[in-house]
Amino acid sequence: MARTAPFLCLIGVFALIGLAPLALAISAAPPSGQTAVLFDPRLDRREVLQAVAASDATLVRFGALPGSAVVDTDEGGRLRLSAAGAWLLADPILLGGCRSDFDFSDTSIGNPI
Repeated sequence: MARTAPFLCLIGVFALIGLAPLALAISAAPPSGQTAVLFDPRLDRREVLQAVAASDATLVRFGALPGSAVVDTDEGGRLRLSAAGAWLLADPILLGGCRSDFDFSDTSIGNPI
């Protein structure tokens, strides 16, 4: 029984390490602008589009996962998306680089000398 406790602690540590990027993406979701949204995965694209429209957001594109999308919303859009059935709101860049207006030609950051 003494060997069980360290094993459970090890599982807990790996679970925290695995969930940290997701927690960061969720906590960094912008209050307005492009946001990654996860609805019920059983919804088809038509139902996801209806939920996005009900929240007064604009669909940027559908995500790779069922029930996911990237939307553009204004202030208060997060509350409306949640009311429309969104399960998760996250920063689209941290969740997988799925932001459509990302400028890859911007060299102002990280120029090596």
